[in-house]
Amino acid sequence: MMTLEQKNIIGIIGGMGPQAGLDLFKNVLHNTPATIDQNHLSTILMSFPKEIADRTSFLEGQVLENPAYSIVRIIEKLEFAGANIIGMACNTSHCPEILNVIENELKESDSKVKLINMPIETCKYLKKNYKKFSKIGLMTTNGTYKTGLYKNLLEEYNFTPIIPNFHFQDTVINKMIYDRDFGIKASINSDHPELVLLINEAISFFKQRKVDAIVLGCTELPLVFKKKCIKDISFIDPANILAKALVREAKQNVGSLANILYT
Repeated sequence: MMTLEQKNIIGIIGGMGPQAGLDLFKNVLHNTPATIDQNHLSTILMSFPKEIADRTSFLEGQVLENPAYSIVRIIEKLEFAGANIIGMACNTSHCPEILNVIENELKESDSKVKLINMPIETCKYLKKNYKKFSKIGLMTTNGTYKTGLYKNLLEEYNFTPIIPNFHFQDTVINKMIYDRDFGIKASINSDHPELVLLINEAISFFKQRKVDAIVLGCTELPLVFKKKCIKDISFIDPANILAKALVREAKQNVGSLANILYT
């Protein structure tokens, strides 16, 4: 009887939004060296969008319930199903007002899962792979913007974060994510003229400030930017970096599949 020696199982918390959770799973697949199905890592994706309040709405005081508690319940479901390496497909959920509650709840319940921090992994990746980069542009939700999550982390890693004033952030960057008619959460039609206009305006802002790269600090943003051919600027996808980290952690206790299958 064949048994696969994988002690770690990846758990993905989706639904924030649903397409972003699927994109993270695809990134896990793309970052896993595999020549046959059995080379891939066991992964559980749970997407319960109706259970999790919008993170930015909470951080801006529009919603009272901290989405951290719903996220914890989903982590508990993932752990019960066997997952122990967990990734949240949402940058804003890593803001201290949410993440600290998640970590405290998991500690109190004596959870054994390892929660991978996407923004920290992103900054580590930048520091390791882009040593000559200095000025890093930030495109995020209003929630992530207001908490200074990426700004503070980038400064800790000795980068210079380039961020717009709040009016530009709210009317251009956040609007391309949240607009009910053409925003990415409403539709991932990257050719909508209003969305294209906002994207070009944002890119122009950062190019004028001569950034070395732009962090796409909302997991919806790569869904559109992957389809665009934009020259002269590097885009950093935290979801792809998180996927690399999930694969790295999950593979630590994986036996040689070739040996399992053919010896």
